[in-house]
Amino acid sequence: MRARRVVSPTVEEDVRYSEQAEALLALCGVTTAPASALVIQHEGVVLAVASYRLTPPDAELLALVTEPNHRHRGLARRLVLEVARRARRSGCERLRIHVRRADDAATGFLLRLGFEELTIAFDLRL
Repeated sequence: MRARRVVSPTVEEDVRYSEQAEALLALCGVTTAPASALVIQHEGVVLAVASYRLTPPDAELLALVTEPNHRHRGLARRLVLEVARRARRSGCERLRIHVRRADDAATGFLLRLGFEELTIAFDLRL
C-alpha cells in the first residue's frame, strides 16, 4: 500500500519552537538549541521539523524529524531542500549534517539528495 500524501502542507519558519515541534525533536533526543527551525504543518498539526544554523560559509542541519505516521511522503526532503535554498541565499557554500554511521536509512536518504559522505568522527565519553 502506497503512503498517501498530505494535501498542501505548508513549510514555514518556527521561530519560537512550538510545543509540537519540540515534541517531534524530542523523539530523536534533540533538545531545543539556539538555531532556526522550519516546520511542515497541515491544519495546525506539525508533521515535520528541521532545525538548522546558517554560519557562512557553512550551514548545518542540526535535526530533521518527521512525525512517525507521516514518514515516506516527501516531507523531510522538502525541508532539506528549503534549508539548502536558504543556505545558498545566505552565502553558504555547503550544508552539513551529522548522522550515526549505523543509520542506514538516513545515510541512504542523504545520499539520494546529493550529500557526500566525507568523514568519520570519533568521540571519547568523559
